[in-house]
Amino acid sequence: MVKLAVSGKGGVGKTTLTAVLAHLFARDGYNVTAIDADSAMNLPTALGVSGVKPLSELKDVIDERVRGPMGTYRVNPKVDDIFEMYSVRNEDGVRVAVLGTIEKGGDGCFCPENAFLRAILRHAIFREKDVLLLDMEAGIEHLGRGTAKGVDLLIAVVEPGMRSFETLARIEKLASDIGIDSIAVVVNKYIESERARELVESIEKPLLGVIPYSQEFVRADLENIPPYKVVDLKPFEEIKRNIVKLVGE
Repeated sequence: MVKLAVSGKGGVGKTTLTAVLAHLFARDGYNVTAIDADSAMNLPTALGVSGVKPLSELKDVIDERVRGPMGTYRVNPKVDDIFEMYSVRNEDGVRVAVLGTIEKGGDGCFCPENAFLRAILRHAIFREKDVLLLDMEAGIEHLGRGTAKGVDLLIAVVEPGMRSFETLARIEKLASDIGIDSIAVVVNKYIESERARELVESIEKPLLGVIPYSQEFVRADLENIPPYKVVDLKPFEEIKRNIVKLVGE
């Protein structure tokens, strides 16, 4: 069982990486679950499905499962059946779910939606699935201390540029703060240059692979085609092999 969280600043290609990895693992016989935990919610489209209802919008269900008497909240509501009911399988058999928006705030911030979504994420992370992929936002607040130990590997997607590498440093700090020790890096949109090589060589975490820049990614987005149907899969296959080596079968 492999549980992977994919993070990176906006626009670096983490949703594309998540979708292609889901396709490759499913192609090789794994039972794959992919959860969109990014507020942009683009993963279903990248996996060729539509009509996946964000779990945060299940207001009646949230009230039923989370709200208790006298204004109290259940911290660990029952959610296992919800996850099955509100996910969709794509043509590869990948189960796709959309988490929706978790409101951010101070340490004391709490609301029924927050409790419900975090319970969904805990349930998903600890399910006995072959492969679980989480498409995260740039921050990794969705994980939290209660679920950090359920992730085998945090994959940080970066571009060969300073702003992206600054985000990598923040991701490493956040991961350390919540107890995630295993972090690896994927470099996307790589264009060969001396400075780009220097940046890649400066990465201290394990490097899973480098994905060259390609207009095919742009075409996939413009034409609303799952990226794995048009792009060169060889760099992604190398990344997948390195993931398996790093976390084990």
